[in-house]
Amino acid sequence: MKIEWKKSFKIAAILCAIAGVSAVLVSLANVVTEPIIATNKATKEKNGLQKVFGSDATYGEKKELSDTKYLLAYYPVTSSLGESRVYSTSGNNAYGTVSLLVGITSGYSLYNLVVMENTESYATTLNENYIVTLINSDKKDEALNEVKCGATYGAKLIRDMVNAAKDHYKEAKA
Repeated sequence: MKIEWKKSFKIAAILCAIAGVSAVLVSLANVVTEPIIATNKATKEKNGLQKVFGSDATYGEKKELSDTKYLLAYYPVTSSLGESRVYSTSGNNAYGTVSLLVGITSGYSLYNLVVMENTESYATTLNENYIVTLINSDKKDEALNEVKCGATYGAKLIRDMVNAAKDHYKEAKA
């Protein structure tokens, strides 16, 4: 059987051209959508902040954090509760990712949290059996540790993110 080199190179050239055009189109789509995605994320975070301590609170400038496992940034907050902080957190496990805005009071207690992203495979169970219960609890710090909810790994992730925020705030005030 004789190999037709001309035909093989022609097919390879066509496939390379298709791949090149596809790469350019994907790059253009990224260039166009990247600022829109960033704007939407910033708007969602701003709206989420208003839900943590309420619209009466005054939110300071965002302080970026590095070298932390779950904490991305925090906002200093002044409200009727005094000086507080809202932490932007994100964590992942084998079941997905959870991103939260976590409000911590000056007494190092959980005040409120807002879910920004929840891609856990048991997201509905986590939300209904842990997050809603936690948010509605009068004793949030106790409810935080009750992680058996049908989505225990997700609940443990949230607990660890909130505790990381509390610890960071304590270290800053020490």
